[in-house]
Amino acid sequence: MCGICGIFHLEGQSGNEGDREILGRMLSVIKHRGPDGSGTLVLKQAALGFNRLSFIDLDGGMQPIQNEDKTISMICNGEIYNFQELRDELTAKGHEFRTRTDVEVILHLYEEAGLDFPNRLNGQFAIALYDEKKGRMLLARDQIGICPLFYTTVNGHVVFASEIKAILEYPGVERKLNLKAVDQLMNFPGIVSPVTFFEGIYSLEGGHMLEIRPGQEIRNIEYWDMIYEAQEEDRGEAYYVENLREILKKAISRRLVADVPIGFYISGGLDSSVVACFIGKFLLNSYYSFSAEIGTGELDESRFQKMIRDEVSSTHYSTKVAEEEIWENLPEVIYHAEAAVKESYDVAAYLLSGLVRESPAKAVLTGQGSDEFFCGYVGYMVDLFRNMQKSQMTREECEVNERLWGDPYFRYERIHPEIRKIHTKVYSENIRGEIDTFSAWASSPINTEHVKGLSTQKRRSYIDYKLRLSDHLLGEHGDRMFFSHSVEGRHPFLDAELLSFVAKIPDKYKLNGTNEKYILKKAGEGIVPEPILKRKKFPFQAPGMSAMVKRGAKMEYLEDSLIKKYGIFDVEYVNEMKRVYSQEDFKLMGAYEIDYLLIVMTVTMLCERFSLTV
Repeated sequence: MCGICGIFHLEGQSGNEGDREILGRMLSVIKHRGPDGSGTLVLKQAALGFNRLSFIDLDGGMQPIQNEDKTISMICNGEIYNFQELRDELTAKGHEFRTRTDVEVILHLYEEAGLDFPNRLNGQFAIALYDEKKGRMLLARDQIGICPLFYTTVNGHVVFASEIKAILEYPGVERKLNLKAVDQLMNFPGIVSPVTFFEGIYSLEGGHMLEIRPGQEIRNIEYWDMIYEAQEEDRGEAYYVENLREILKKAISRRLVADVPIGFYISGGLDSSVVACFIGKFLLNSYYSFSAEIGTGELDESRFQKMIRDEVSSTHYSTKVAEEEIWENLPEVIYHAEAAVKESYDVAAYLLSGLVRESPAKAVLTGQGSDEFFCGYVGYMVDLFRNMQKSQMTREECEVNERLWGDPYFRYERIHPEIRKIHTKVYSENIRGEIDTFSAWASSPINTEHVKGLSTQKRRSYIDYKLRLSDHLLGEHGDRMFFSHSVEGRHPFLDAELLSFVAKIPDKYKLNGTNEKYILKKAGEGIVPEPILKRKKFPFQAPGMSAMVKRGAKMEYLEDSLIKKYGIFDVEYVNEMKRVYSQEDFKLMGAYEIDYLLIVMTVTMLCERFSLTV
């Protein structure tokens, strides 16, 4: 993976050397995404910039790259895992390749397939492709949204980049906080594309492509989505176990292809253990593994991590995250995340990627994406008591649920009318009076037509993928923390072939009674140690704000003067929260309660770091 940025002139002007200078500034602030070299290309109507993190064809794979007659130019942040099959197919059709890189197939695939080209790609990618003959720019993001791509329009130009901080380098881009993002963080696991914390700057949705032409409306094309069929075909447990195991082997092996060392994370949970043990059993080679020990008591997973380390042959690196490190590193985490957060575990991810940077490895495989598609969260078990929930729901909640999730009786984690009562206390008087203009639940963050007629389990899986996975776990918690230390994350559970298969697995094989991820555990039998397979789901957690307050840590971002400066939150209520958090017997219930004080602090951090207005 790498860092990309660019400019497209909507009014048809030719690119100029001024563009090259701006590209240089944009690339400089995202150098961490690609420290192995930089390249720029200024063309008619377009300018492209690229920072490289090298994995394949180390000497000859610099971008931007062009087709044979230089009429199509491209930059790509990402990996194409089925590139060899595509390359063989395209070579047979007469296309000539100038490099050994995986991403060069995109150029020639576009020549063959036109706008349908992203559907042929199995990988993680953010692509900017300029077609001079057609006078159009295409911006495409991979199916799930692993690789980020942000854009805005300013003074007759579309400006885009892998990170927002690069877009802010473009003259005239406004630095204003987007209150809708704050409200999404209050209500959902995180923000949801196309929303960002920066007013007027958008995140391209996973599975979407923009077609941009001078003088025309920007066309946003959804080329892929995770579509579940309402009617299931059951081919028997053995069929799904056997095929899942084989497809998972292929998904993992695809992500180990590189001309540089690759590693994998060991968390102690099922998902990373499956990846690690499949590598250890089927893909014998010398790999690097990494783990972070965080917290004590119930938060300590070190014994399970050791179990997997003993099972696989790898050179292992580990770090123990001290509580004070969480707060010391949080401002830097917010800078890289370009988002406020309500859980401190992003800091653990940040420190873990720093550990990878100290090793020879340049990329790591993770277990990300398993929970969303194999029913790994507690919400799937809560849904088993759906009829009991119905009797407790008010008319107002049903109306909100219908608007958000397409089902009046589907409750996604929160009773929104109830937590809105808390929000009106957290927000300042001025802001709460405008809440209807930026409310996260004024309209649905998903396409409710895509969950119409689905089982509750499939509906929750789809919403988890849209609200929890793409922008939160893969975005600010994943990509941004990896690349803060010039490391790439690879996710076998999000392989396109695997997802296509998983979508067809009947519900009962994913959640078997109250046994979550049942079919994945069956596929791991004889490969993953039994105590890991039998272990109940344990969410990764890090200390919250109550721990910080009790320690008497310095909280400059919660001082009255800063809270008043931005006018977003109520000073008196923030001070009341600090008092409550400091009580000896106060404790937030992990992932099940919202850490509002952390939201207040990190929103303030974000505003300070990026000089945002409100």
